[in-house]
Amino acid sequence: MFKGSIITILSSDENDAINLAEKLGKKTENQIYYRRIGDLIRSVLVPSPQKLLDQAEALSLSTTFYLRIPKITAVEAELALLAEASGIKGIVLPDDVENFSKFFKELTISSMVDEFKEIDIEPKDKGYVYIDRAFNVKGVGTVVLGFALTEVKVHDKLIALPMKKEVEVKSIQVLDEDQEGVLPGTRIGFALRNVKLEEIEGVTALIKPGLKLTDKIKFKKFKWASDAQNVHVIAGGIKVMGSIKNNEEIILNGEIPVSIERGIIININAKPKTPRVFGYAEIS
Repeated sequence: MFKGSIITILSSDENDAINLAEKLGKKTENQIYYRRIGDLIRSVLVPSPQKLLDQAEALSLSTTFYLRIPKITAVEAELALLAEASGIKGIVLPDDVENFSKFFKELTISSMVDEFKEIDIEPKDKGYVYIDRAFNVKGVGTVVLGFALTEVKVHDKLIALPMKKEVEVKSIQVLDEDQEGVLPGTRIGFALRNVKLEEIEGVTALIKPGLKLTDKIKFKKFKWASDAQNVHVIAGGIKVMGSIKNNEEIILNGEIPVSIERGIIININAKPKTPRVFGYAEIS
């Protein structure tokens, strides 16, 4: 069975991000580059530099990242905080190492400055499949695309979030090849049995039965962020709105698997001259 690694490229310059992605894989799908290394499929995500929530979504799903810092601006500072909030290991690529270390010495990512090299980290089994697209295929039926973050085999039954509809995996494809099963980290296409597209409209994940969910999380606020009441929590690719209560916890408008452990918190309506990256969630 195939396994995978998931990498996000963070940069304020889209061409810069694309150049990095092309060193790591070949573009096959919109904003996703792939490379097959034995039984490992490397997926490289290149979210739009203009869309912070898309960057957070990709990063929260990933096992590692590359962060390009060509100069020090408010945009680069926000990307540095985004990488910090993710809690994952990556490679930071500043043009001026001394200047980067001076400005970001309080962040743990300051220890991740390095030269470019290829790196693949396989994810832990988290008991769910992240879904980013669902559609109908003539003669096949309902199909979903996403990333497996658990082992899945044909005929497995999973629960679609947030509607909690049971679905059965009819067939699995990886890079247009049929598979009997997949391991965590793999980009997948599932054909689903006995479910209509309208029944899972807005699906964000397929979870294994019995996986524990939560709608309350603890959080850590970055000292540079302004106070907020309503925020986005992005965890394992799943994006949920939430309200901060008593400066201690966030009450979510939906549920997320506790197996994700950590999420990124974004305050889109942050005060001027303060970062929109609010902090991070401690889910487990």
